[in-house]
Amino acid sequence: MLRDIASKKIYIIIASTILVALAVIFLLSAWILSQKTFYMGVKIENINVAGIDRIKAKEIIQTELNRNYSSNSIILKYEEKEWQIALNEISYSFLTDNAIDMAYRMGHEGNFISRLMAIHNLREKNVNIAITPKFDRNKLKSMLEGIKNEIDQKEADASATFKNGTVTFNKEVVGKNIDVDKNLGLIENILMGRKFSPIELRVDNIFPRIQYNEISAIDNVISTFSTSFNLQKIDRSYNIRLACEKINNLILLPGEVFSMDKALGPRSLSYGYKNAPVIIKGKLLEGIGGGVCQVTTTLYVATLKSKLEVLERKPHSMPLGYVQPGQDATISEGYIDFKFKNNKDYPILINAQVSGNTIIIRIVGKKEEALQSVRLKSVVVKEFSPGKDIVVVDAMIPDGEMVVDKSAVTGRHVVVYRETYDENNKLIEREKISEDIYQSVRGVIRVSPNYYRQITMEAAV
Repeated sequence: MLRDIASKKIYIIIASTILVALAVIFLLSAWILSQKTFYMGVKIENINVAGIDRIKAKEIIQTELNRNYSSNSIILKYEEKEWQIALNEISYSFLTDNAIDMAYRMGHEGNFISRLMAIHNLREKNVNIAITPKFDRNKLKSMLEGIKNEIDQKEADASATFKNGTVTFNKEVVGKNIDVDKNLGLIENILMGRKFSPIELRVDNIFPRIQYNEISAIDNVISTFSTSFNLQKIDRSYNIRLACEKINNLILLPGEVFSMDKALGPRSLSYGYKNAPVIIKGKLLEGIGGGVCQVTTTLYVATLKSKLEVLERKPHSMPLGYVQPGQDATISEGYIDFKFKNNKDYPILINAQVSGNTIIIRIVGKKEEALQSVRLKSVVVKEFSPGKDIVVVDAMIPDGEMVVDKSAVTGRHVVVYRETYDENNKLIEREKISEDIYQSVRGVIRVSPNYYRQITMEAAV
């Protein structure tokens, strides 16, 4: 009986103790969970904020950030140039409120048990919240665009000039280009990582098509051809000079294709060309750019003599007076072109000049080991008679006189061969280059009415 009573008392004491302990724990937990400050183990930017409220924490953190970053700047570098950008120029700052909110939520979110567990874990293992920086991307981009204007440089080909038998060279200019977006991303990564060591800007080199080391071997004339023109035809002479200027000192690297139509550009008054006679369907008519065909023909023959690969060529509709039949090349803007390919293993230069009434075109390249000479030979297979002249009665022509408006032209079927001779003048190769047919053209004369009647009666007899 006494033993039972004692057991009950012990049980009551234990139970009471437990209840008191639970009450204490509950009250302590309630007190802990009711705190409006950061819990033990929470740091922001490695600053211990445990036991202080959000407002005080922000003041402390902001003061530390200002001390560390308010006077900082970034330095952008390229070669010998530097650009310093103060952080305040790009509105560099920190998302302090976001970091404070994230830190404060630790231990303040969840149910009773989860919160207590989180608070316990924070004590066991400290947590540091880094503050994310921010800046005005548009301001930084604008500054980079200004730097781009200072650095960017247009590339320029190396060039060569043939004059008085000598080739002189100008070296290429390597272009420079800053990709603003790529550099913006580079700088952004550095700013977000808060590493403010000098930043080497990324600048792309743009190498031109023609470089000096590729053309420096140009030193020898490999073919020459010339034709003569009438200086009295002033506008045609002007067009000839202009066309020569357009193609003079043009360089073709191995494998590149030359287009005469492209090189001459638009044949219009606004591009400097003038009206002059041109051959259109067997007739000599006024047209803009008259004379460029003679330059094209002169270049064509020089091309054949240098054994460059002709890709596109069309003859005139009638034979010309300044070149052997079958050795001409016509051109019509956007319609008929003269093209050839540099099939050599070295670059070539086109030298085109006018001396007096003569067009001289040279193909300048590299001296080849074999001393060979190239000759073109036009063989007339057949001729076509133009027939009788067309007679036009003109009362303004004095009796007994005759005015030739257009001379008759005999048509021809022509085959052109290219013959190669060695240094001993021995024929070593003969190639058929082209086969063309030129239509005959009737002449046109003007006579007085009396003279016309006279020649008509004589023809009847």
